[in-house]
Amino acid sequence: MRVGPRALWWAGGTLGVLLVAVAGAELAGWPFLRQPLQDAMTRGAGVPVVLAGAFRASLIGRPAVHVEHLNVAAAPGPQVPHLLDARQVELRWRWADLWRWRQGEGLRLQSLRAALVDAHLVRGADGRATWQIARPPAASASPEQGAAPVLPRFGSLQMDRGLIVVDDRPSDTQLRVQARGGETEAGVDAAAAPAAAASAAGDAAVPTSSGYQARVVGRWRALPLDLNIVSGSSLPLLQDAQGADTGAPDVPLRVEGRAGAASVLFDGHTSALLGDRRLQGHLRLRGPSLAQAGQPLGLTLPQSPPFDLRGELGHAGGLWHLRVERAAIGRSLLRGDFRYDANASPGRLSGRLGGPRLLLGDLAPAVGAGAPRQPPGKLLPQRRFDLPSLRGMDADVRVAIDELDFGSDALEPLRNLRTQLLLDGGVLQLRELQAVVAGGRFSGSTRLDASAEPARWRADLRFSGVDVASWVKSVRADPAPTVVAGSPARNPQKQRGAAQQDGAPPVRAYLTGRLGGHLQASGQGRSVAEMLATLDGQAQLMLRDGTVSHLVTELAGLDLAQALGVMVRSDRSLPLRCARVDLVMQNGVARPRLAIMDNADSTVRLAGEVDLRNETLALQARTRPKDFSPLALRTPVHIGGTFASPTVGIEGKRLAGRVLGALALGAVVGPAAALLPLMDPGEPAAGDPCADATKPATGKRP
Repeated sequence: MRVGPRALWWAGGTLGVLLVAVAGAELAGWPFLRQPLQDAMTRGAGVPVVLAGAFRASLIGRPAVHVEHLNVAAAPGPQVPHLLDARQVELRWRWADLWRWRQGEGLRLQSLRAALVDAHLVRGADGRATWQIARPPAASASPEQGAAPVLPRFGSLQMDRGLIVVDDRPSDTQLRVQARGGETEAGVDAAAAPAAAASAAGDAAVPTSSGYQARVVGRWRALPLDLNIVSGSSLPLLQDAQGADTGAPDVPLRVEGRAGAASVLFDGHTSALLGDRRLQGHLRLRGPSLAQAGQPLGLTLPQSPPFDLRGELGHAGGLWHLRVERAAIGRSLLRGDFRYDANASPGRLSGRLGGPRLLLGDLAPAVGAGAPRQPPGKLLPQRRFDLPSLRGMDADVRVAIDELDFGSDALEPLRNLRTQLLLDGGVLQLRELQAVVAGGRFSGSTRLDASAEPARWRADLRFSGVDVASWVKSVRADPAPTVVAGSPARNPQKQRGAAQQDGAPPVRAYLTGRLGGHLQASGQGRSVAEMLATLDGQAQLMLRDGTVSHLVTELAGLDLAQALGVMVRSDRSLPLRCARVDLVMQNGVARPRLAIMDNADSTVRLAGEVDLRNETLALQARTRPKDFSPLALRTPVHIGGTFASPTVGIEGKRLAGRVLGALALGAVVGPAAALLPLMDPGEPAAGDPCADATKPATGKRP
């Protein structure tokens, strides 16, 4: 059918009239749509919606509604006065978002701005929530899914004054947010922000004539919050990832208060207070433990002593960046640069950790030490690890610590500690572990698999060239160190030449030499004590180019005559031919396969066992002199008892037999004959006893 010119003119005219009418209605603000829009919103929401007072709408371009009073009733269930009550409201949306909402997706509005807002976001234990509008309660998240409540989303939410109550029982979240704009007594304006951020603690607030204040009090996922927020200008309260295109400018922001047990101070700028906001500024964080400070961000951090951290914090798109300028943790001083990806599942931490000093005691709670109630008579740490937390995050952190202090006056610290910390699927590893100690080197790796039940631990550690007198301070007879840590070893030839029996140098350390060794061990359990009680593996120790105290050697062999002689002419250092210990560990019991120390005067062998399960000792030291002595008891020395209360004694039967024999000969033959049973002709050594790695140490278990 052919359409004539007259019909085209009529159609064009009608379209023109419609366009003019639409344009006029757009200019007038669509006043006649108030009631139809109110009815449509009521039908769509499934709850009463009231648009009262002055009304103006815009449906072309960027759709929006301006209304003097907006009231949205709550969904049936929790008893609250309303879901939302707002005055002087500007509501903006996108038609595509409304279409998706009608298809079953979550409700999202581009922005909500109001002079006054009163909102109640409440969900009970039965899963019914005040925001479950336009859909039955059964279609929303169940209580078991409470960790991800389906709240309405806003590109940005701004208000001059407002109260937002959040009560979500399934996720254990109860928050009360009070906000207002206008005059403030303290704040941070754009010009003053850099100066305030540069202060040491950022404690002094910068006055400003106008700003935005908010108070957040309550619990977020069981974490107590009490925060005061001040901004230098009107602050968008809420923003999500899709709302980044709203163009909301960053504004100065100051946050001060408590998150859990930690004290928080942030001084910087942000695009929004809540949601997926941009954030950048200086941070000071203080608290009783790093583990509690990591809870707000979902970070798995170790238990620690009180800490004080200062640095710069940034966030954008779910990526957190923390640059730690200074962190005092107990007596440790650290710094670092970290990134945390909250978008990953689980979250992933990466970066670098460094600093001048780390005390091992400051990590004692993390490794199960420092338990407040240690069982009587026990020394090994009994506190259980927080193994589930290791499965809550992945990590890849490079570590470079100048000094690792064992927290004991008996040991020199490790220096230049370098390693890579990996946490993946609950498996914690220290790779490429390296350090310098007392002129020697330490290297290896460790692995803790918290995904297994029980947890499994494995270590492969090596050390070489360690000056034992510089590392173990308790072997020093003189306070002055034998060798300064990091200095080259003394010349062994010169040492042996100067340490002959008659002209040996005075003792400055009971034991010297270069120590090397290798440890391969594995265990399982939920604490240090449990893992050591199941320990399997082997260890080798070798001491070279050293000396040993002459007096200690004679006393170990109960050579009374020579010991008295040494005491009279003062103790001297004897060249140490060798010292070697090969241990075999099985099910928590360590037994020396070969344990020997050999010098020009005597050979000392050690046998027995160390029971890590019961923390007991059952060792026997047997000394065989190489030279003649007129008065030597030559009786094995027993080391027993527990780790907490060790005992040292001698073999009573053998000693009694020698003494009784001496007394009998003295009574029958004469006083001089009494010395015969106590004389020891000595047994010169043949070959190198330390090289005999296949011959186990002799001696019965006491």
